[in-house]
Amino acid sequence: ICSYQSQSIYFPLIACRMVRISVQFGWTKTSCVGLASLALSLVTVFSNFSEGYSMGKTSMILAGSDKRLLCSIMYRVYALINIWKEPIQAILPHLKEIYNTSLKYGMIDYALFSGMSFAYRAFFTGSLLQPLSKEVALFIRNNLERHKRRIIHLSVVPIFNGISCLRGSSSGTENAEKFITEEHLAEALRNKEFMFCESMLAIKMMCSFIFRRPDGIKPTARQYLELFERHGSASAQFVNIYRLFYGGLLSLHYYRESRDQFWLDRAAHAIQKMEVWTAESVWNFENKLFLLQAERHYAFGEMD
Repeated sequence: ICSYQSQSIYFPLIACRMVRISVQFGWTKTSCVGLASLALSLVTVFSNFSEGYSMGKTSMILAGSDKRLLCSIMYRVYALINIWKEPIQAILPHLKEIYNTSLKYGMIDYALFSGMSFAYRAFFTGSLLQPLSKEVALFIRNNLERHKRRIIHLSVVPIFNGISCLRGSSSGTENAEKFITEEHLAEALRNKEFMFCESMLAIKMMCSFIFRRPDGIKPTARQYLELFERHGSASAQFVNIYRLFYGGLLSLHYYRESRDQFWLDRAAHAIQKMEVWTAESVWNFENKLFLLQAERHYAFGEMD
């Protein structure tokens, strides 16, 4: 899973090799790790959602009742694969279960990644902010005091700040422009922490759109949206959904004002992606597609 997070170009090769060895020399209980990894590659790299979803289910069956093995498989399946086929809200209890089970069996990395995944999925799918704020704060404190994983901390802090922004904590809506700055984004990009940078961008765009303050993020959106289109053109990651969704909505707003083709191209790309994903899960994506399409009609003056 480390290669998936840091050098995802190699991850499909490793997964295929693992499965090929199992096919050649025989399947064992641990073969499910390779199968789940290949399922993840099919979904995120090749956009073969149905095949990856089916293979992920098979990997969980092969894992049997081995709790330690199940933690590694369930993280891949529930956090990274099933979100493209099943209602995301129904996955949240499973992520909590993975977090607690992984901690119990000493699998700290899987516990932290599942906790981080829960925070993002709960935040973006509209969970109640007050209890979520307490859960995320506790998760951050536990990581700082016990585990000290820098990348986890960097990834979850924007979620906590986003919650504070939406709840009106601290400096209220003004916080939307201040909790993630150009310096934060640039530093993450220099360090090649693309997942962290994209997460911050998605949260910043979401808050700017919700509070109707699009002008403050326009230069940032212009700089980073096309960059992430190129960088993530062949991948389907969870944060892509919301970077594309809010980026598309903001792009259509900017296009109405300027008639700049750059913004229309960004919006068209977002709509095209959402159409593909809606074909896989109506529940998760159709509402976002409809709103993007409605904004596009409004941008062209098609009001009938």
